[in-house]
Parts: sequence; C-alpha cells; structure tokens
Amino acid sequence: MIFTNSKLKEMAIVSHELEIGRLHFLENMVFSEIKEGKHLSLKTANEYLSLIAEFYGSTNSFGFVSNRINTFSIEALDFPKFTNILKNLKVYVAISYTHFDRMNIEIERQFCKIPYLGFETIIDAYNYVNDYLRRNATLIA
Repeated sequence: MIFTNSKLKEMAIVSHELEIGRLHFLENMVFSEIKEGKHLSLKTANEYLSLIAEFYGSTNSFGFVSNRINTFSIEALDFPKFTNILKNLKVYVAISYTHFDRMNIEIERQFCKIPYLGFETIIDAYNYVNDYLRRNATLIA
C-alpha cells in the first residue's frame, strides 16, 4: 500500500518528492518509497540522507521504514555507512509485498548493524517502530 493511501498519511508532518523516491516524515519515523528501477546507495541517497538528518537532528531517535511498493536495488554494503551518518537511527524495517522482497530483506539484514525487521503491512511496521522506540527509550537516550 502506498503511504498516501494509508490512514498514516494524516500523521505526516512533511513529505518530499525526490528523484530517487518519496520521504514521509512522522514524529519518530520516516517512510521511504523508492521509485521503480532506482538503485539506492550512499552515492544516490545524498539528498535523502540530508533531509533525514536535517529533520531529526543528531539527538532525536527515530526509525526508518522502507515501504517497498516498487522494484529497486539496494547497495547492501552501504548499510553500515548509512547508520554511521544517521547515528540516531535506532531501527530499520522494510515492508515487503513479494516473496522476492522477503528474500532480499534476509540478505540485507546481514549488513545492517541496527535491528532490521520485515513486515507485510504499513500498520504492522508503524506499530513495531513505535513500540521499539518506546521500549528502548531509556536505553537509547
């Protein structure tokens, strides 16, 4: 489900349409929807990373939700670089709609040094990130 077609769209504080995809910022998580056929890497995600860093600053803990509504590729070896840049990123989740996406998530998880989970719905991903950040608030503050 596209973020703007979900009931979460009303919780978005700001959204950005970029060449590589869309970002929807909520209070404590950002939803990403990469466009069809794009390749996500440190090199192609500079604008993404800048917007995220600007929105959450360097102290506000947040989660990243990759809503995989399109087929795209990811440079999995860049996951540690992403988390080094976004030091207050505490959890990464991906919403998968196909078996292929679920297999990719299993591979990508091996390269991510923060908790990385897969979900099948936007609401499940949203609830998990909120619960995770709440449960770990004292540990990550």
